[in-house]
Amino acid sequence: MTARQKILLTNDDGYAAVGIRRLYDVLSPRYDVMVVAPEAEQSGISHAFTFNRPLRYTTLPDAIGMPGYMITGTPSDCVKFAISYLLKEKPDVVIAGMNSGENSGISGFYSGTVAAAREGAFWRIPSFAFSLCGGNDAFFADYARAAKTIVEAIMASPAPSEQGGHVYYNVNFPSCPLIKCKGIKVTRQSLAFFDDRYKRIPIENAPDGFVIYGEKTAVEPSNDFDSRALLNEYTTITPLCFDATAHWALQQLASLEKND
Repeated sequence: MTARQKILLTNDDGYAAVGIRRLYDVLSPRYDVMVVAPEAEQSGISHAFTFNRPLRYTTLPDAIGMPGYMITGTPSDCVKFAISYLLKEKPDVVIAGMNSGENSGISGFYSGTVAAAREGAFWRIPSFAFSLCGGNDAFFADYARAAKTIVEAIMASPAPSEQGGHVYYNVNFPSCPLIKCKGIKVTRQSLAFFDDRYKRIPIENAPDGFVIYGEKTAVEPSNDFDSRALLNEYTTITPLCFDATAHWALQQLASLEKND
């Protein structure tokens, strides 16, 4: 990347979150960074976008100290709306995060942070999602500097071929100080399953509600997979693409085809 290139910075924790602030702090001295982030937390919203109601935006408060806008919608709304309406030019890079909590493996399907990077990739813009396992505020600054280094290194490398659609990058940092991180692993997406359950909770003057809890089960033993490498205190970089086709099933289903 060259100085003063344009970065669109968003997240799913909301414009006032610590993680997005730390990324802005390390990126803005060298690049033109525009923040377009949700007005409120949108964790777990995945790739939802505003379709059947008006979307609204407001300039970020001066006290925030970052140029940009807050959006009433989702992280993918932020990217769509910024590119197609708010910005005079398409950004050179889309960066989402830094999320408070990991988004490795199947978590990426639920994540608004990863969805924002995917939306950027839909527009054929190099896009990155950054997440910090555990979300310890004390670690954000160091890992934000690591995020900048990763973006610059990938942007300086030849672009991968687009066999399954434009590549975007899901980067997760471990729940330890950067000095104790064992290094970087380029990984496959884990398929470990979430053993989700629900717990009943009392709500004053209202019917009881339910909250979700659980953990990943059957995490692959190899550091070749992001969830395991992250547990073993590695930073993980997982390249993702759009193509969700089960290619191995095409031949099995071929006999069902009917031709006129």
